[in-house]
Amino acid sequence: MKPGVKIALGIFTSVATAGFIFVYDFYIKDRIDSAEVVVVKAGEEILKSESITKNKLAIERRPKEALIDDVVLAQDIDQIVGQDSSVNIVGNSMISSKMIDFEQLIPDETEGEAIRPITKEMIYAQPGSLRRKDSIDIYLVNQDGTTNLITNGAPEVTSETKEETDSKEAESKEKVENNTSVSTKPFIKDVRVVYVKDSGNKEVVSAAEGNKGDKRLDATSTISDLEVILNEEDFTKLMGEVLGKGARLYITYH
Repeated sequence: MKPGVKIALGIFTSVATAGFIFVYDFYIKDRIDSAEVVVVKAGEEILKSESITKNKLAIERRPKEALIDDVVLAQDIDQIVGQDSSVNIVGNSMISSKMIDFEQLIPDETEGEAIRPITKEMIYAQPGSLRRKDSIDIYLVNQDGTTNLITNGAPEVTSETKEETDSKEAESKEKVENNTSVSTKPFIKDVRVVYVKDSGNKEVVSAAEGNKGDKRLDATSTISDLEVILNEEDFTKLMGEVLGKGARLYITYH
């Protein structure tokens, strides 16, 4: 091979190598080691329970080693638009699917919502297959008799004998059963259930084993209390019926 050809090949190889290194460092490497993700625009902020809109979002390429868990990728941006945020998200922050209230189980403070308890003593009947994330309708069961709910502090202490007390309780129970009436329209509709607890304050969930066709057939324990999302107005009305009038709650879900 002629010396001139060797020199030309050497120069070409050097230039090609330098060019490849430049392209790799500034283009290829950047795309291999990074991903396009959804972030909140600089200077913007998404508040807790705020509906997410596109005008507050941007697509940026971030290094893969810096990505947060369950980060929302650029191609998934439409899945979060219109959903509510479950936390405050500041500008330039990446958005994770964990920050999105897809199931609407975060109370909206601007609407006066909060997680409210419905205790076992308030409940007349409820489905044993009720689970977290269900929406329930609440009916009132009006009792024409005494109630075991305490509205004015501790129960009254009397000098009655046990036989007299048992007799009165049996009479009251019979009176209640004979005079119970259920409203045909829900007192409150579409109430979101956040937690379903047993008497030990543990979440009642579908049993891991058992019938594979319907997971609601078996549960880990018996339902005692519920924790639901209600606004102040609905909760006040409900407590007025339960504590003020001795009503109990007949619960269905859909």
